[in-house]
Order: sequence, then structure tokens, then C-alpha cells
Amino acid sequence: MGAVMAFTIAAFMGFESGTIYNEEVKDPKRTARRATMIAVVIIACFYAFSAFAVAVGEGASNVIGASVELGPDLIFAFFGAHAPLWFVDLANILFITSLFAALLAFHNVIARYFYAMGRGGALPKLLSTTSRTTHAPVAGSLAQSTLGLLVILIFAVISHGKDPMYVVFTMFTWMTNSAAYGLVLLMSLTSFAVIGYFKRNRTSDSVITRVIAPLIAGIALAYVFMQIIINFEILLGMEEPGMLGYVLQGIVILPGLIAWVLALVIGSSARKAPKANKLPVG
Repeated sequence: MGAVMAFTIAAFMGFESGTIYNEEVKDPKRTARRATMIAVVIIACFYAFSAFAVAVGEGASNVIGASVELGPDLIFAFFGAHAPLWFVDLANILFITSLFAALLAFHNVIARYFYAMGRGGALPKLLSTTSRTTHAPVAGSLAQSTLGLLVILIFAVISHGKDPMYVVFTMFTWMTNSAAYGLVLLMSLTSFAVIGYFKRNRTSDSVITRVIAPLIAGIALAYVFMQIIINFEILLGMEEPGMLGYVLQGIVILPGLIAWVLALVIGSSARKAPKANKLPVG
């Protein structure tokens, strides 16, 4: 069940990215909140309907066996048996373009993280450079492109002489589950941080908003995080815990610890520094 929870969290990965664009919207107080809620509702409804449609199409008694046999090709095999060839080709094209859209969205988010961290002093100031014409975080975008290319090349070298799909399946499995691991930890810490924020900043919000809701969310997410740790080898397709699982978890945890130390070091000086300009709308 812990592995299922991790995969579910990974399927929702990116819903929180609306806050990244808060500096570029007209109403920061309401736009990000609305965008996040809309994203969660639409994604949940779409996934629920898709799962229901697959179960109906394959039959309740056959869907598990077909999923085990065909895996990710289940949908396309179903289309091939019940739809014309052009429809199957269209489904493949839509699948590829949707992956590209998802990658582009993640790229934009990471580029803005680099920009914000460069502006705040956690990373080199160069990363806060923006385009003169579009005001986009061009340095962060180039850094993310370079980092992504480097990771792909490493996996390509490792997969030399193996199955051509090794790099796809291995990189996707390792990176996705590591990202879900880090995302759940971040969301849990953020939930507890909300309580601290409202304690320092008195507002008219109800006790449910200030304490109860974030506390429940933090505890629930912490439980999911522990389940991910316990079942991490299952997510990687390993039969028993090994060094690979510890290394991937360390890659996620160590940068967070380093960033925490940096925040303690530069926090006081950042509060005394003049307020930086926000990312212009463009």
C-alpha cells in the first residue's frame, strides 16, 4: 500500500507549481490558491474517470490480469482491438505531446526555482539573470537544460550494450520515485511550517485554517513518507533493500540539509538587504 501511495503522489506531481508563478499574476493572494485547487480537482476527477473507463472497457474481472500482462500498453492494446488504426496513432501522438507538455511545465518550474535561489543568495547570483526582452529566467532555464542533458548522458553511457529501452525505464523509475519521495517530504514540512507562519503572523483566519487543517495534512503526509521509505525498494523494482535505494534517497535529502544550513547562514543578511525586484510580467 505504501508503494501505491507513493505512485499516487507522483501522479499528482506538479499541482503545487501554481505558486511558482505568483510573482507574474495580477492577484497573487487569490490566483495561486484557485489554480492549485482547480488543478487538484481536475486531476483527481480525470484519473478517477480514466480508471473507471479502463475497468469498464476491460471488464472488472479481467482488468487486473490485463494490467499485469500488458502494463503501460494496456490502453493502446484496447484501442487496437476496438478502434481503427488512425485512432491508435492519434492516441500515441497525444501521449507523446502530453509528455512534452509535462516536461516543459517541470522545466519552467525548475528554472524559476533556480532564479529565486540565485536571487536569494542560496545559489550563484548568475542564475537570477533574466531575458531583456521576455524577462524569462533564462539563466535558470539553461542551467536546467544542462543538468537534464548531463543526467540523460550518464544513463545513456550506463545503458550501453543493454536493452535500448533500459535508459527510459530505469531513468524514469529512479527519478520519478525519488521525486515523489522528496515531494512528500516537502509537503509534510510545508504543512507544519504553515502552523509556524500563522503563529508569527496573526490573521483573521479560523483555527481550522491556521492549525487543524495543516496539522492533519502534515501528520498524514508524514505517514505516507514513512511508507515510501519502507517500500522504496519495491518502487525501484528491487527484491530487497540495497545501496541503490539509500543513494537515491540521499541525493534527495542531502541538498535539503545543505540548503537548510545555507538558509541559516544567509538568512540574517538577507533580511537586512534591500528588497529585490520581482520577476516582471512578460
